[in-house]
Amino acid sequence: MSEVDVNGRVLHSFTDVSRPPHLSLITEGRMLVADQGNHRVLLLSSELQLQRVLIDTNSQVKLWEPTRLCYNELTAQLYIIHRMSSLSLSSQCSRGLTSSQYSVYTE
Repeated sequence: MSEVDVNGRVLHSFTDVSRPPHLSLITEGRMLVADQGNHRVLLLSSELQLQRVLIDTNSQVKLWEPTRLCYNELTAQLYIIHRMSSLSLSSQCSRGLTSSQYSVYTE
């Protein structure tokens, strides 16, 4: 992942990620990244520096190939759409999901 300027010059990069299908911008220019290949969700600074691994396979919330993220600023909750076993889940964030199709993480 890289941030580039209008001339194509790389300003910041983060390379410790595998198949990131989705990200969500949050406060202070930080971002949440679904790291599908490593089965985790990352919190990056506005300079693309790792601040924290929020959830991974060793966490209490079991995560498998996260595909979409929805962050609710009012409640500080992160909704994560991910695969469970071999079941492919919906990528819609706000409707049509059952409780078995997403995990909720509250910071």
